[in-house]
Amino acid sequence: MRNILLTLSALGMLAAVPASAGEQRINVGVGELTCPSCSFTVAAAMRGVPSVEIVDFIEGQAWGEGIYVVNYDDQEANPDMIVNAVLANGYPAEVLQPGGS
Repeated sequence: MRNILLTLSALGMLAAVPASAGEQRINVGVGELTCPSCSFTVAAAMRGVPSVEIVDFIEGQAWGEGIYVVNYDDQEANPDMIVNAVLANGYPAEVLQPGGS
C-alpha cells in the first residue's frame, strides 16, 4: 500500500510540472552547402545559439541546398537569431514555411 501511495504521489508531482511550452520547431533552408565542412560550419553556427538542437537534415531539391529541422526554446532564442548565426558565417538562410522548400 505504501508503494502505491509513493507512486501516486510521484505521478502527481510530475503532472504538476508544466511541459516545455517554450519548445518550438522550425525548418531553416540553407544554400551554398558545397562540401561536408560547409554543413559542419552551419550546424556549429546554429548550435551556438542558446537552446538550439538540430533534429534532422534534409537534402534540398537543388545541389548545395539543405533544410535543417531545428528545435529551440522560445524563451532563449528565436528564428531570427538562428538565421542570423548562419548568415554571419556567409551562407544564405531563411525560415521555411511548413512543407516549403
